[in-house]
Amino acid sequence: MKRAAWWLKSLYQLQLKTIQTSPRLFCDETPMPVLDPGRHRTRTCQFWAHAIDDRPWGGPSPPAVAYVFADGRGTEEIAGQLTGFSGILQVDGYAAYKALARGHGGAIRLAFCLAHARRKFVEVYKTMQSPFAHEVIERLQVVYAIEAEIRGCRAELRLAVRRTRTAPLMKALKARLSSMLGQLFSQSPLAGAINYALNHWDGLTLFLDDGRVEVDTNTVERSMRPIAMPESLCIPSLSVCKHWKRVGVVDATRATLSGHRRFD
Repeated sequence: MKRAAWWLKSLYQLQLKTIQTSPRLFCDETPMPVLDPGRHRTRTCQFWAHAIDDRPWGGPSPPAVAYVFADGRGTEEIAGQLTGFSGILQVDGYAAYKALARGHGGAIRLAFCLAHARRKFVEVYKTMQSPFAHEVIERLQVVYAIEAEIRGCRAELRLAVRRTRTAPLMKALKARLSSMLGQLFSQSPLAGAINYALNHWDGLTLFLDDGRVEVDTNTVERSMRPIAMPESLCIPSLSVCKHWKRVGVVDATRATLSGHRRFD
């Protein structure tokens, strides 16, 4: 594996650099258990994914993803990975991304994931059968239906449709969320879901100002699924773990190790 990684290193570095020079970048992370024989247990490291995909708006860049193995998932880690990056970072609501953006004086704008916000209302509805949570889910389904119609269209058309059809829907949704929040116990699960949406509203609606921005981070989350599996267990040698991050390209050349892995 080390020899294969050596051959792939230059390609991997070029791939990662190319992805990170994009003005719009998806980023996500997932835990990676690593065997720690000295302690007779595993310790948790992280796999970070950096991805781009211009297909939803007919852009010029091919879809691609590169993975970075790291010991942690703090602000310093992601700041080190994205040194020199400026543009729109499409992420979930994890605090490290917010701290990263605050430390760059506006050079990095965060586009938050609408699917994450929706998921919180789905959880409330499943556990409490809340009519209001169901209403929010249905409102967001309309937004996603519009997105399905304009997927693959040029950015200018997507933006025009969003401003005409989606912006009024999101404005009405925000008003409903704000109105309902005052009627709820502040510690209730529904209040928590509403607060999450309202506290991330600017990032959740950034797609209304740029036709190239996606409404969610599904692009990068899909790339993490082969990694975040029960059988995804790294062998003890940390040096091999670091080599195991090498390149993956979505719908092009895919050189990541996925599925069931054996180490002989």
